[in-house]
Amino acid sequence: MFRTLSLSVFLPVALLVGFGNLLFVSSALAQDQNLPLRGLNNGSLTKGPLTKGPVTNGSLTNGPLVKGPLDEVVPVDDLSGSDVDPQRIQIVRPPLSALISIDKKVDSALLDAVSTVPMSLDDVVQSAVKNNLDIGISSYSERARKANLVSSMGKFLPDIALSYQWNYLKGKANVPFGQSLEPLSFNNPFILTSAGFKYYGYRGGSVLFGALQNRNNYRAARHSKHATVSDTLQTAAKRYYDLLLQEALLQIRVKAVETSEGQLSLNKDLKQGGLATNLEVLQAETQLSQDRQNLIDQQIARREAAILLAEFLNANQGLDIVPSDLLLQKIRIVSEQANAARLLQLAIDNRPELKQYEELRLAAKKQIVINAAKLQPNFAFSGNVLGIGETLSKQYELAPITLAGAAGGVGLRNRQITALYTLGVNVNWNFEGLGAVDLANTYAAKMTARQAGLQQQQVLNKVTSEVRRSYLQSLKTDRKIEEAVAQVRSANEELRLAQLRFQNGVGRNIDVLKAQQDYTSSLIEKARAIVNFNNAQIDLLHDTGLISSATVLSRTPAIR
Repeated sequence: MFRTLSLSVFLPVALLVGFGNLLFVSSALAQDQNLPLRGLNNGSLTKGPLTKGPVTNGSLTNGPLVKGPLDEVVPVDDLSGSDVDPQRIQIVRPPLSALISIDKKVDSALLDAVSTVPMSLDDVVQSAVKNNLDIGISSYSERARKANLVSSMGKFLPDIALSYQWNYLKGKANVPFGQSLEPLSFNNPFILTSAGFKYYGYRGGSVLFGALQNRNNYRAARHSKHATVSDTLQTAAKRYYDLLLQEALLQIRVKAVETSEGQLSLNKDLKQGGLATNLEVLQAETQLSQDRQNLIDQQIARREAAILLAEFLNANQGLDIVPSDLLLQKIRIVSEQANAARLLQLAIDNRPELKQYEELRLAAKKQIVINAAKLQPNFAFSGNVLGIGETLSKQYELAPITLAGAAGGVGLRNRQITALYTLGVNVNWNFEGLGAVDLANTYAAKMTARQAGLQQQQVLNKVTSEVRRSYLQSLKTDRKIEEAVAQVRSANEELRLAQLRFQNGVGRNIDVLKAQQDYTSSLIEKARAIVNFNNAQIDLLHDTGLISSATVLSRTPAIR
């Protein structure tokens, strides 16, 4: 009887208490849109400058810490960007006070730089085309090949030979001609001049095919320069997007530190009120330390990205490049309607590398004829005007005259050089090493030509692979942006509910910290997804061979 009475009294009381607790929790969760969290205000990555000072707790916000009862809170802001465009992030540069001082001797923002210089994507592209060293090197190579072409064309013209030789002769010389039995005596100057030409009528085709080969090499150098410009535009755009990404990540890291500081402040307040333990305070301190370390790494990473961009632009690396485009957004350059077959055909028609290696293959084939030309005869026409005498001007001297059957006498002898004209045809047919040398060189040229053909096929396979992989990368990154936006939204809701549960005593601090990490990671993944998509579009534009300053800067699809 006593046991029955106890159960009849205790059971209704227990049910009433349990039902009361259930109503309390249900009411708290049902009012999560209106029940604010202490220390959280409505800030986001897309609104307002970052401020330092008393920081908030519970979200990546930028307002001061609100002091008051535990039920006076503000809803967590959704930073996915759904209010305007979920596929963009507005960048706001953090103030100097929000950054961590790495060293007392350097500025937290500039670090090793002297000052900042803002640059847009347009500025980067124009500066790259104008100042990039790879383009300069390629340009000089093209000019050298053009000079070689002009040089080979000059071989169609006759050669001109001019000479002047002055000697002083003293002594005697026996010569195998003349009527005198005595050696000739010399004690006078001797001048020998010549002016002539030599025109090669035939040299086995080496002149003609040499000129054609240099024309192919010049065209190959021109296509190589075009390829270098394409690579430069690709790298310049991607490095600028990387700098923009580092700016966005820096802002996210600053917000994460502010959130951790706010969470730590909240846990300390709860501990003083007896609603939190020292373990929860230590967990918040650990999270804050981790976020501060990540912020330090990000400050350095942003500066390194600026240095890499300055190096590529051949600019002063002491100036810190900051992007003037403060909106990180998805930019589609290649239309969604362009399929893989269309892109492959564009690449085959426009890639400069394919045209370059086609010219190199043709040049290698002409080398076969050039090497075989040495096995054929060559002939040339030549003509000369020789001047032989003692002086260039008119001078006379007395000289003895010996006449047959008469007494000798004295007369005047002209010492000035006199002209001697020659005109002839030269025919040569030489076989070096019985022809074995030139035969072997001709065979080697054939093998080199076949090698050039295989290299061309190799480049074609590489181009095809690049286009297909870039196309797949573009599809993947486009889809991942949608998933990243969904991840931001769910992580934002996860953080808000975790804070709400913790505030009302039905959640754990470790859940809040994990939700905070998930939220920060989701924002980072969203920023990376946008930049990866933009880079994939740049890669696809480059791989089709249609990249240019205009297409890189285009905000509408350049390929349809």
